[in-house]
Amino acid sequence: MVLSNSDFQILGNRHKSNFDNDDLVDLLRALLAEAINLQNKGHVAQLHEVIRCVKLFDSNGITRIIQSLNEEHKNRSTYISYLIRCRQGLQSSLSHLQRLLSRTERDREIGTRHLINSCTRLFLEKYETQIMKFHTEFQRLTLADEKTDLVNSFLEFIYREMEQEPIWAAATECQLEDACLAIERSVMSRIYTQALFPNGDGDISRDQVYHQHIRKLSENIKPSHPDLCIPSKYHFECPWPAAQREIFLINAYKTPKDKLGCILRCSTTIMNLLSMSNEKSVPAADDFMPVLIYVIIRANPPCLLSTLQYIQSFYDDRLAGEESYWWSQFSSAIEFIKTMEYCD
Repeated sequence: MVLSNSDFQILGNRHKSNFDNDDLVDLLRALLAEAINLQNKGHVAQLHEVIRCVKLFDSNGITRIIQSLNEEHKNRSTYISYLIRCRQGLQSSLSHLQRLLSRTERDREIGTRHLINSCTRLFLEKYETQIMKFHTEFQRLTLADEKTDLVNSFLEFIYREMEQEPIWAAATECQLEDACLAIERSVMSRIYTQALFPNGDGDISRDQVYHQHIRKLSENIKPSHPDLCIPSKYHFECPWPAAQREIFLINAYKTPKDKLGCILRCSTTIMNLLSMSNEKSVPAADDFMPVLIYVIIRANPPCLLSTLQYIQSFYDDRLAGEESYWWSQFSSAIEFIKTMEYCD
């Protein structure tokens, strides 16, 4: 049994057609050394006993042992091939089941969120009068701090009322978070235009000027632009379309949290693509920032300055950890683009 389970490659290159007693003992001693190194006590005891027994055989006995091992290997080869095919089939089935499980889990997640959104919508219908008053009061205010305080206080009021509803009594913490996010989305959608453009046409004109500035930059922007100087090792993935798609969708969302989520996905996508381009090192901030600027210029989503102001006004006090880091990088990129000059 010990010899049948041994790895004969451990002997190295042997050009002799027959094993003698010394060859077999050398093999067993090499296996013994490996077993001792691995602290395999049971195998060590077995090998000691096999070495003792092998020394009792002459050369003819050793030859018969080796011939017996060869015959056993031939007899087992067909069964081993069968086991390999079975394992491959099982791995394929397991992979298929895992994909089905992932799809089922995704369907369950979507169904749960839809149910939460439906419950939230029914809950908010009871407070339609308060929401209308909040909307009117928000339009009346002029100072940014007052608007922020009003939004925060109203959301806190709605959250407290939601906790008293029997329908949420059995909800998990994760489900309650989804419900709060659904409430925030509904409330912010009512005031979105006034919150995004608090100064009306002035903010819209400012965004248009900035948008035109980026559009002109994008006509001739290259990774080798003197203000960017993106290392050549990252040029293969240029122009990073996956990251462009993420940041271009920022205006499809109404809440500052969702907009910040676009920024996070764009940033992590860039980092993943940079890591693929250079597997030997982790991209640093000096590698990331020029690529982020390039991606923003090529994507050129509208209303960037108002979006920056919107997130600062209504989410700045909630920024922490990873969100805070990527937000500071994005804000710095927006400010830097203002100073860039056009290149022919």
